[in-house]
Amino acid sequence: MTVLRITFCILACIATAAAVPVGIFFEWWCLIPIAAAFIFAFLMIAAKNGFARPKAETRTDFMNSDEENEKIRNEKRETK
Repeated sequence: MTVLRITFCILACIATAAAVPVGIFFEWWCLIPIAAAFIFAFLMIAAKNGFARPKAETRTDFMNSDEENEKIRNEKRETK
């Protein structure tokens, strides 16, 4: 994950630096490197957080055995 953070940081810096000359020569086309800089900055922050998603909560189910359901209930009680 550290490699991704550094890579996205460098790409965001390059896109930000490219916005100035593109803006000087091509005026409104500078919005493309600016948008790229925002995207790379977002990806850098997402990589810092590990692209985390909330873990799905396990639930009791009629297809589980009684022992599995009891284990799930005990895990829920311990976390509360």
